[in-house]
Amino acid sequence: MISIGLATRNRPERLAQWVAHLQQLEGAHDVPVLIVDQSSQPTMMTLPDTIHYLHHPGSGLAIARNILLHVCQTTYLVVCDDDCVPDHDWVTVARRLVSTSPQVALWFGSTYPTGTDWTIHHAPTPAGTTAWASRPDGNVCLALRASPTAVQVQQPAAILESLGQGNNMIIHVPTARKLGGFDTVLGAGARCRSGEDVEYALRLLCLNYTCAYDPALRVLHDAWQTPEQAADAAYGYTVGMVAVHVWYAWYGVSVAREHLAFRFGLRSTNARDAKPTSGHRERVQLRIQKIIQVGYASLWGVILGCVLIARRGAPWHSAR
Repeated sequence: MISIGLATRNRPERLAQWVAHLQQLEGAHDVPVLIVDQSSQPTMMTLPDTIHYLHHPGSGLAIARNILLHVCQTTYLVVCDDDCVPDHDWVTVARRLVSTSPQVALWFGSTYPTGTDWTIHHAPTPAGTTAWASRPDGNVCLALRASPTAVQVQQPAAILESLGQGNNMIIHVPTARKLGGFDTVLGAGARCRSGEDVEYALRLLCLNYTCAYDPALRVLHDAWQTPEQAADAAYGYTVGMVAVHVWYAWYGVSVAREHLAFRFGLRSTNARDAKPTSGHRERVQLRIQKIIQVGYASLWGVILGCVLIARRGAPWHSAR
């Protein structure tokens, strides 16, 4: 029922580590593995026979994942990023989830940082909290999902706060093909730099499909960055998230309008789940927020959102 999919680009060491780790996972020996490599040159490493490797030079995570969906021959595609380390039972959990809940069109799993000497922080928004981590050396890890509570939703919701990140997903392939896959203007390597996962989940929910999160489907995110590097990543997240929510807000999706109201300071946060701050956290967070709050990222996101409105029309009707 499942295949494993990976999109990678110009990170041969990451690819080698990911492939080696995959061979150690419980229940992975008989699962088809699909790799789309957008590197300028194909890999020189020897790959196991169970891996179907496609070299497709270029950039764009959404493009790569659409290729994975196109070549996948199973009902579900389980994906993570090449800087993510799946738990030993990742494949086993994925099999259990799709077997017991076939009505779910998109699963998200939990994402924690690698290592042990870190602290998880929860940034409050009106819809809940998003998570990131810091280490004593000042480095930070973004794009985390640390909630212990499983959830299923069938109406538009705040994706990052309610469900998760695109670095750990199970995609129902027939549904994704029917809806045109991921929007190629969005995501890493594209003009909008992020948001392809959020947009696809929102599209599903607007069409009354079921999306879910289960913490047992867990990966570790090996993406520690300096505050300056994290600020650049946060800039890209801002552009993509604003673009997606401008697009959906235009067509009346209330959670998109609430997100923009929060983003532009028109609505306060609900801090009931926020963690106490510390001096270290405040120093790191201020450096990250310095770039997040720069108006240029939000302005660029608004412009790209308007482009999506003009070129795509209603998100749930547009061809990609």
